[in-house]
Amino acid sequence: MKKLLIYSLILVSSILPKYSMSQEINIGSAFPGRRLGGGTRGECSARKIMHLVPDNNILFHNSKGQIALIIGPSSSPKDVKIAFKPYSSPDGTYSGPSPEIDDLLISNSSEKIIFLNIPKKQFPFTWESAFECSDDNEDSFDGFGFNFIQDNSPPAISLIAPESFEKSNNSEDKISWLSKYCGKNISQKELNKKFKINELFDENWSEEISVDCPTF
Repeated sequence: MKKLLIYSLILVSSILPKYSMSQEINIGSAFPGRRLGGGTRGECSARKIMHLVPDNNILFHNSKGQIALIIGPSSSPKDVKIAFKPYSSPDGTYSGPSPEIDDLLISNSSEKIIFLNIPKKQFPFTWESAFECSDDNEDSFDGFGFNFIQDNSPPAISLIAPESFEKSNNSEDKISWLSKYCGKNISQKELNKKFKINELFDENWSEEISVDCPTF
């Protein structure tokens, strides 16, 4: 009987993927990417792109799978590309699976908030967004997704983790709040109250920013 019990435990542990042990993964208090991309030299690469996530750069994914980003003004707007990739913890104790979420391409547009719904996953993964600044779009993609190394627009990179990882359940779901503005405008002031992104704005931005909620 004892041998049978030991065998059963081994069998169960081999079947269950290690990312199902969600509470054992320590994602830390901050993610070492940056939620603000762009900002370098050149018209396209200087244009700012920012994930609307807390300032610790970790988004605890709500039950609706909502994410949002904001792109700045430009006289010659470029496409926005979005990719989702596996997460590996800095301490090397966790290496996650591919989220298997298709890369997205948002057609060139002026300043706006882009509000998206993506599939829910029960493990952390990373989210990258950047402008397509290459003169030849085909050279900026590899056969298996986006290749940001060839771009000259630094991406915004954030961590997405399920709500079960959040240490406190008292924080407001700011992304869900933003959804009521789909197809409308929102002021810089209101955005800054929720996301503390005043660093993003300068004299080139409009006071009211449109919220686009495309579906794929």
